[in-house]
Amino acid sequence: MLNNIAIVTVMVENLELTELAYKDELDYLIADKGKISKELAASWGAANVSGRPFILMGPKNNKAVYVRFIQANNFDDQFKSLKTFGWNAMEILVKNIDELFIKFKQSDNFRVVGEPVYISDDKSIRAMQVLGPSNELIYLTSIEEPEKTDLVIKKAEIDIDRIFIIILGVSDINAMRKFYLKKLKINTSEPTAYRIRTLAKEYSLPIDTKFPLSIAQLSDESLIEFDEYPNESSARQVVSGELPPGIAMVSFYTDEIDENLPYLSALTNHHKAPYNKRKSGVIKGVSGELIELIEAN
Repeated sequence: MLNNIAIVTVMVENLELTELAYKDELDYLIADKGKISKELAASWGAANVSGRPFILMGPKNNKAVYVRFIQANNFDDQFKSLKTFGWNAMEILVKNIDELFIKFKQSDNFRVVGEPVYISDDKSIRAMQVLGPSNELIYLTSIEEPEKTDLVIKKAEIDIDRIFIIILGVSDINAMRKFYLKKLKINTSEPTAYRIRTLAKEYSLPIDTKFPLSIAQLSDESLIEFDEYPNESSARQVVSGELPPGIAMVSFYTDEIDENLPYLSALTNHHKAPYNKRKSGVIKGVSGELIELIEAN
């Protein structure tokens, strides 16, 4: 039912700083900017976000995978996404990890929290992790030998390309797999134990600690990764009428809107890109994650 990732929505402390940081250091371009409409905020179940300024940015090769930054109200600079369940990291496809590592070590806006390493024994995928201006977690990943992976993923076309994976932290990976299959007709891989360095560091566990991980391959351009978190994790606290902190919501294209899903509000037909007057609506997953569906046709 779900196709490609359409938008990753992030709540930020300083919209102007965020715009400059992503433009100057990630080569992302502005696709749109303005204020969130009353109708769109209502469809998210977040009426207070109406009128809040936003920017929509994407890679310069015009791949239609966007990051939507929204000015947060009472931004919490102590919030750590990896301590809570929900959308916790966006993974961007890149060409040269080593050049980016040198660049971000000197950055005032992005902080390296995981140096470049091969994440699989066959040395086909290499990744590093940084925190953005509002502590948003970003994986920068190079697919060096796609033929060796179990995934069907295109290599980066430009130095810093599109978001191709969104990572969801969950309490029960099997319950999550059942939800996505039943509600969204998405098949997921059998859980496999993987080393996740950032998660191990966050919980002061040995760096080689493995966590259950499952993958949903949506297309040859988009995947969802489900990571099962330690028992100390908690539900993300959300103020009534607001979007969750951090990565607040992920939007996906779908061939057809299923009008029988438990939407937070009535379906809407927002006129701006990438909605383009097509139907959209938001449901809540079992870990509290907001999932926006946008009709593709």
